[in-house]
Amino acid sequence: MSTDARIEDRTGRTEHMDPLDNMEPLDSLPQDRHPSRGELWRWLLGVTRPALTALAGSTACRVVEQLAGIAMLALGAHAVASTALALAQGRAPGAIWPVLATMAALAVIKAALRYGEQFLGHMVAFKALELLREQIFTALIPRSPQVSLTMRSGDLLTRSTKDVDRIEVFFAHTIAPLACAVVLPTVVLSAIGTTVSWAVAGAAAAVLATGLIIVPLLGRAAGLAASRAAARQRARLSQHVTDTVQGMSEVVGFGRSQERVEEMGRIDAALGGAVRPAVTWAAVRRGTNHLVCLAAPIAVVALGAGHVAEGAIELPVLAAAAAAVLRLGDTVRGIEDLASAMATAQASAERVWQVVTAPTQAPEGTKDLTTGISHEILWQDVSYTYPGATRPALESVSLRAKAGQWTCLVGASGSGKTTLAQLVARFDAPTSGRIVIDGVDLGDLRSHSLYREIGLVPQHPHLFRATVAENLRLAAPSASHAELERACRAAGIHEEIEALPQGYDTLVGERGESLSGGQRQRLALARVLLARPTTLLLDEFSAHLDPQTDAAVRASVRDYLEGATIIEITHRVQWLDQADHVVVLDGGQVVQSGRPADLLEADGPLRALAARD
Repeated sequence: MSTDARIEDRTGRTEHMDPLDNMEPLDSLPQDRHPSRGELWRWLLGVTRPALTALAGSTACRVVEQLAGIAMLALGAHAVASTALALAQGRAPGAIWPVLATMAALAVIKAALRYGEQFLGHMVAFKALELLREQIFTALIPRSPQVSLTMRSGDLLTRSTKDVDRIEVFFAHTIAPLACAVVLPTVVLSAIGTTVSWAVAGAAAAVLATGLIIVPLLGRAAGLAASRAAARQRARLSQHVTDTVQGMSEVVGFGRSQERVEEMGRIDAALGGAVRPAVTWAAVRRGTNHLVCLAAPIAVVALGAGHVAEGAIELPVLAAAAAAVLRLGDTVRGIEDLASAMATAQASAERVWQVVTAPTQAPEGTKDLTTGISHEILWQDVSYTYPGATRPALESVSLRAKAGQWTCLVGASGSGKTTLAQLVARFDAPTSGRIVIDGVDLGDLRSHSLYREIGLVPQHPHLFRATVAENLRLAAPSASHAELERACRAAGIHEEIEALPQGYDTLVGERGESLSGGQRQRLALARVLLARPTTLLLDEFSAHLDPQTDAAVRASVRDYLEGATIIEITHRVQWLDQADHVVVLDGGQVVQSGRPADLLEADGPLRALAARD
């Protein structure tokens, strides 16, 4: 299940926590702060600037395409009115074929421009979405692997996929409609003012302004608030589904299937309630604009009829003007659609912005570790409290892991062992105190340099839905098959891999589900060994191994990484005699340290642990 759903005693929380209890899914993000609309759009345009070149072409295509559509309708109305007037007066109507030919040509031009607008607009949009997803990934790198502890996987997935997708409307359907809303009414109303009268043009302008300026503002604040609430509910639903699918065995095993379905129904209902205000205001805007789109040509006809009666203009000219204004209804509806979509786009953009601009808890340093040597790690008066916890996981811990030695951190669950190792791997920065590697403060090191030298085998390693070989090559993409085999032999899993249906080309399934717990741990160990780190962090790496395999793997690791600094986290004491140094922790504090033989002989915490083992 996702990290937030696993309640561990190291957090200091004793009550049951449900991943759906908190409506704000990412505790580490500044969700109470929303950027201004201008700040948000400037950020979007800044991130996606390389993709915006074609946007001008898309906008130009839409403007000209819309003008062609207006010309088609106006030309047709003029022809129909001219023909009707001629027949009413007993005259022969003019030739219709030139008009039809012109309209056909305009239709072809309109179709080509429509294609160009859609092609260029969506090319910009999809490239922009690619850049945004790249921006999210780039922003997460400085916070990895801390992200696995502080962010909910389902919500983060929603932000990286669905929320980014909803921003597409900003690039594909914003600039062009806005340009049309300025250019088209200006051109059409200027033509009406010149050919009919400026009074008629002014009346049409007043009605159209209602649809273009006033109507889009109706319910804007309520729509944005509803879109934000809906985005949170969608993230909540995504997290619920993620937890349910990943924990399907537990859900079914404990007979909680119906409860999970009912909970999903409640979230779905909450989502429906969240979007209702936005949908209601969208309906109000749509109904109002229907009236606007009909009222504008009616105003043209009503005021222009007097000019026709006076003989100032001809009826076909008035018909063409009314048709042109009627066709401007598409522009009005485009702005209305934009107003509805932009609330959702803004809410989603804010959620992406929160990920990208969230502060990094462990800032990037500027120094590098010396390569090719083992490293000494020193924890100096380190304290750490997990976000939201009521008590510290570590309190004033000071210890040393000497270069080239095997140091074991021993203690009961929740004693702070894993936290010590995670701080070395920069899951987070200590609340107080510092960690020093070879005399350099951990915070002063570049992440690339740190992870090049330090390898971590977590208690619950992640395997991708890929082949055994592909999972191994995550650590060394250019590794040969012989190198893969050597690392797997050292981890004691080569023979078991060879026994798989396709050997190293066997798919391991989602999160390595086709493998046993011990196989997953040893495959993860082999992956880290393949990278040849000079410092190795092992978190309960042999928890699923039988004693014989455990002993063999330990010996192989020593040989494979000869001279490396190894820090092992364990609650088992049967192999401590192979370690050079042992540190016993209890309640987040060091209670004993020294050579394993000396500690086991003395009457103290380690001896008590051994008696219980």
